[in-house]
Amino acid sequence: MAEPASYPKIAACACGQLTVTVNAPPQMVHACSCVDCQRGSGSAFSYSAFFPESAVKTGGAPTRWRRSSEAGRWQESNFCSTCGVTVFGRMEVLPAVVCVSVGCFANPDFPGPGKLYWSSRRPHWLDLPAGVELIETQ
Repeated sequence: MAEPASYPKIAACACGQLTVTVNAPPQMVHACSCVDCQRGSGSAFSYSAFFPESAVKTGGAPTRWRRSSEAGRWQESNFCSTCGVTVFGRMEVLPAVVCVSVGCFANPDFPGPGKLYWSSRRPHWLDLPAGVELIETQ
C-alpha cells in the first residue's frame, strides 16, 4: 500500500515526550542488520526513513549518544531519557540528513525499505520481499 501524501507527519517515542515532525516525504527508506542496529533496536534490524534536515522539526529534549559504526564513521542516536526509545539519529556519512525510526510514526502504510544494509549479518530466517536490494556491508 502506498503512503498517503499528506504532511506533516509526526513520529514520537513511547511516552510522547520526544517528537519529530516531518514536512516532506523521505529521501530514502532502508533497513540495516549491522550488529549496532540489532542491539540498538533490540530486533533483527533497524528500519529508518531519511529526511532533509530542512524538513524536520524536533520537539522535546533528547539524550544523545554518538558511537563509531562498523564502517568507521560516527552515528548519533537521539532517544527519550524517560522511555528510552530512539526516535531519530544523524550520521557522519549523510550530513544535513535526519534519520527517523519508522516505527515511531506508527503508520502501517509507511513505505518499506528499498535496501537492507549489512545483509550479511541478518538472521538466517529473515527473508525479505522482492525488490529490497541486499547490501552485504556498508
